[in-house]
Amino acid sequence: MKAAKILGMVLAAAVMIFMITPIASAQTTPDILDGQWFKIKLGIKGYKVVTGTDTVLGKGSGSMAAYLHFDYNATPPASYTVYTCTQDDLNPTTYHLNLAGTTILLDDIYGATYPQVWDFGGNPLVFDNGSGLFSAYPTFYTKITADGATLKNASISNVACSLYADLTDDDQGADYATGSCSISGPRADVTKVPSGPSGCLR
Repeated sequence: MKAAKILGMVLAAAVMIFMITPIASAQTTPDILDGQWFKIKLGIKGYKVVTGTDTVLGKGSGSMAAYLHFDYNATPPASYTVYTCTQDDLNPTTYHLNLAGTTILLDDIYGATYPQVWDFGGNPLVFDNGSGLFSAYPTFYTKITADGATLKNASISNVACSLYADLTDDDQGADYATGSCSISGPRADVTKVPSGPSGCLR
């Protein structure tokens, strides 16, 4: 009887350890994405407009390749700055790096454990593909796998995303577009991020 009771206590302790360990290991680290690159696809769909004549041309859609770079700043209020680097619409070997970046406060990043939700609110990610400036207002769903404070893998998708674009080289004469967007992609190996004067790493 005593042996059975001891065995039961051991099994209960093992179950508790099994339950507690994943929770403890999943605790978030504020700067876990500092210095990380993501290779993403920006999907867009909506309506093109000629503002001078107030003409709606109809529906339009498309996608573009881009990279995101995450830079953590611990100075209060702690935040990330996210930089976009977008492939040129006509020349696939040329990328446009937006040095202004977009700031998101840690207060707008939700999730005491992974995954997280990143709410950019009224701060747009601006993508320049050489044919226009595309301002995306996303809410990210960010999957992160970590070993303590060490990042193992990560990917981004969006919960919601609205888009506004200033077009400079549209074949239909549109100079504005509005609609929705999608942003998704995995963490990128920095050695595979385009580099050089026309790349993202300069």
